[in-house]
Amino acid sequence: MFKCSIHNEPNRAQGGFALAIVLLALLGMTALATAGYLLSNTDYRVTQNHRASMNAFYVSDAARSDYMGRGKLRSDTVTYTYADGSADVWTTQLINVDDSTTLYRLVSLGQHGSPEGGVANRVTSSVVAHKAVGIAVNAAFTAPAGLVKNGVAGSVNGTDAAQAADCPVGGTEDVAGLLVPPGGFTDNGASKKGKGGFEGNPGIDSTSTTSEILNDLGIEWQGMLDGSFAQPDYVVSADGYPSFASDVAADEWPLIIVDSNSYSFDNSYSGRGTLVIQGNAKFNGDFAWEGLILIGGQLVSDGNQTIQGAIVAGLNLKRGGTPNATDLGNGTWSIAYHSCNILSALKGFGWPVEEPGTWHEVF
Repeated sequence: MFKCSIHNEPNRAQGGFALAIVLLALLGMTALATAGYLLSNTDYRVTQNHRASMNAFYVSDAARSDYMGRGKLRSDTVTYTYADGSADVWTTQLINVDDSTTLYRLVSLGQHGSPEGGVANRVTSSVVAHKAVGIAVNAAFTAPAGLVKNGVAGSVNGTDAAQAADCPVGGTEDVAGLLVPPGGFTDNGASKKGKGGFEGNPGIDSTSTTSEILNDLGIEWQGMLDGSFAQPDYVVSADGYPSFASDVAADEWPLIIVDSNSYSFDNSYSGRGTLVIQGNAKFNGDFAWEGLILIGGQLVSDGNQTIQGAIVAGLNLKRGGTPNATDLGNGTWSIAYHSCNILSALKGFGWPVEEPGTWHEVF
């Protein structure tokens, strides 16, 4: 008997078509996965860049605030470093408003390094007014604890040595040569008895009491010593005495506090700015200074010093101390009132104040 069997052979064409469909599906899925990855990676980078930019902004603003909080305007660039980046802060002088107030542009460049590479930068800026601290300098030499002059050489002159070309207040007003309380001046210079080498308007003023002299100065002495009245640039007990050849910028008038009961100065200590000496001071040799010298205790001078500005000695009276009278020895020292040097020194420790409405971001 004849049997016929039918076998279903697979259709090779259909199998090839199915394989193509699978490959196309896999290709499409791969494309979608790649697109999704690229999109996610782009979003991640955008997020990281935004975060880096915001960190740079926060760093810039924080550095600007820290710079203002320091209370000192610097002629050089100051760098602040934080966990999220660093910032460079600098100022540019804009205009002198009056004799004691100057406007500056303050700029802070904040930077944050992104983990994905590159550096994000943000810049903030504002206008700040810097006003000199008001200290009343009424004489070339003020000695509330008294002063003794020995010998016939040396001079103290309250006639302003500054000129109008030096600064706006230059030469506009003369002061006393020496300011002491009644009976506070002893002259041992025999050939100049009665005058003692003091000139000005008047040469010697002894009409105010010790308390009146101290109050009229307007100096917060304790705050000056501890830094609460003005932020020092250098504290000698911690920093050592600065070198005006290498440490101090050419246009800087620093505030230097000598935290010592007794300190001696010679030519190597010469400089400018405001020199605050907590205890006694001795000037030797050719020591020279431009600006203001404030001494808590007694000053002993012997040599050829040249001071262009003003000196106040005996300020520890404001703290209940009993400093000895200043002793001007047998040198040929010259102490001359210089209003422009004093103004520059006082500007060195005034506080900057941000002008309202001037903060902005620089794009």
